[in-house]
Amino acid sequence: AHNGVTFRFDTRVETIRRTQAGYTLETNRGTMETRAVISAAGVWGDVLHNQVCSDTARIVPRRGEYCLLDKKDGHLVERTVFQLPGKFGKGVLVTPTVHGNLLIGPTAVDRSDKDATNTTADGLAYATAMAERSVPNLPMRDTITSFCGLRAHLEGDADDFIIGESADGFFDAVGIESPGLSSAPAIGQYLAQCIAQKLDATEKLTFVSTRKDIPHLRELPLEQRQALVQENAAYGNIICRCEQISEGEIVDAIHRLPGARSLDGVKRRVRAGMGRCQGGFCAPRVMEILSRELGIAQTELTKSGGDSRLLVGYTKEVQE
Repeated sequence: AHNGVTFRFDTRVETIRRTQAGYTLETNRGTMETRAVISAAGVWGDVLHNQVCSDTARIVPRRGEYCLLDKKDGHLVERTVFQLPGKFGKGVLVTPTVHGNLLIGPTAVDRSDKDATNTTADGLAYATAMAERSVPNLPMRDTITSFCGLRAHLEGDADDFIIGESADGFFDAVGIESPGLSSAPAIGQYLAQCIAQKLDATEKLTFVSTRKDIPHLRELPLEQRQALVQENAAYGNIICRCEQISEGEIVDAIHRLPGARSLDGVKRRVRAGMGRCQGGFCAPRVMEILSRELGIAQTELTKSGGDSRLLVGYTKEVQE
């Protein structure tokens, strides 16, 4: 953002057409023209690839379900515990998270629906049963949330990752399964070099290579916390009690480009709502802050963008 990138949130690319100058992208919010495209579309990567490339790719969404346990259980294992790998991956693992929770999962079930991110009773039961083979007597009663993701499994004998120029000016990052998260910084750097060479781009002399982080009060010594509160009283107003997230941190998340515009946007930046109550107490307060800082009604706020509106209207008593 600080180096001139324009973000177009909630903008879905429907079709890509090759033109003499590059590509035309038809989106749900109008048409865009571009000299080159980098497609990192996850489970939808094959749809875009097949519109412009001579070969055909097919991605099968592979469902993975997880359980996240409370922080009081994060000490049960000190390292990630893997099982023997199978044809669907490394199996169900038990691992402490970097924030102190205990994570169990994922399952691995191929699906046809590219939007099937709902959890299932059978899937969570399987994850629990398999995890207890590695760590018996897991306190599953301490589960604070469960969730599901889809891995972009590339069908056939192709390599796990397709990274690079698949058509003239069209660059793919397709089939990025495990360890895709660990590889992401290197993949981004490699593709940036590829497209810079393709477009004969020159180095930006005013490039800003660092940015100031949002202060995380729970990680700071008492003296530094007190200094922040003296500078801005909002840092002394705790909104998320589970994770000890202040109003100041949430305001920073909203205004630090590209800013949070949804409840999940705040959660991903500063972890408000990631604790034991999963936003049960702090969600209304976070919505008040979002509404105030963005200058929009709470009825316009979403959980995670798109049509995921959190409120449908006001009662008569509130309106009066």
